Amino acid sequence: MNLLVAKLIASLARTVRKLISKSEVADELSRVKNKGIGIRLEGPGTVLEPENLVLEDYVSIGENHFFRCKGGVRIGKYTRLSRNVVIHTVNHNYNGTMLPYDRTDVTSPITIGSYVWIGMNACILPGSTIGDGAIIGMGAVVSGKVNPGEIVVGAKIRVIGKRNEDHTLDLTKKDAFLKSGGDADA
Repeated sequence: MNLLVAKLIASLARTVRKLISKSEVADELSRVKNKGIGIRLEGPGTVLEPENLVLEDYVSIGENHFFRCKGGVRIGKYTRLSRNVVIHTVNHNYNGTMLPYDRTDVTSPITIGSYVWIGMNACILPGSTIGDGAIIGMGAVVSGKVNPGEIVVGAKIRVIGKRNEDHTLDLTKKDAFLKSGGDADA
């Protein structure tokens, strides 16, 4: 009898999780006002600033996605994003009033073309543009431009700039650091 009860409880729990997941997906999709037809979310995820997200027709997005859309995101028709994809249009201001960064946001839009395929665990960084028909491999980090039809993989780092040394020295002398903890500046 205990085994039967355990199986029944497990089955009920799976059913409840599926219902909650469907409800979360429906709620998330309803918050995206700029969307075409045939949009499919494969499971729950997070979309911050959904008013800045444009989904064209027949876009499919995998579960556990994380989109930070403050700078604007446009995803073209027939594009497929796998699970765990991160799209992030915001960065910290490292040239601001504190070190390592201050509390102001630096935003830059992301444009993803039509019939693009983005693999699992890919990260699309602020200001990136992905052309029509491109393929972004699993775990790739996109920072910049991917031309139409290109297939890109990997997360190789490269130097893209350097902090202003005088500004950094000035902030260190002023003890202008972003603090963590219980203080009001945290």
